[in-house]
Amino acid sequence: MTNPVTPFRNDLFGSRGMDIQAAMDYVETMINTFQGTEYAAAKTAIGVLVNTIERAVTQSQGPSPEKIAVTQLISSIISEQLNVTMNDVDEQISNWMNSNLKERIMDIVAEDDISDQISNWMSNNFDLDDYNVDGAIEQWMDNNIDDKVYDAVNSISFTVEIGR
Repeated sequence: MTNPVTPFRNDLFGSRGMDIQAAMDYVETMINTFQGTEYAAAKTAIGVLVNTIERAVTQSQGPSPEKIAVTQLISSIISEQLNVTMNDVDEQISNWMNSNLKERIMDIVAEDDISDQISNWMSNNFDLDDYNVDGAIEQWMDNNIDDKVYDAVNSISFTVEIGR
């Protein structure tokens, strides 16, 4: 960032450090030595100069290096914390899976017969009572039996032998 007032600085004159009010008081003291129109002209010129400098400094300031550095620091801390948090979540899930899932499977194997587990699952998911097997067979027969009988009859061959 460049200071728009720097090109107008002149080390021949003193300053009041960074105390703007002290500098304005000094200007007021000097202007008060003028008489009549000189006083009004000097007061107007100083007012225009101060307003112009204020606008130029305000426009050129943008984010200061300090503000940029603090923003970057905060951003990196947040990013790091999110990364740590996600790594913690992944690690916790992995730890839970390793301990709980492994224990659960070992409990099933140790306490229950795997065949019983499979049988229970099959019973719950493939119960023939839930299906109309008789109706399915009848429907298949209605749709296919005529063709099957016709094919079977057509493939029969007779041989007649007359004995001597």
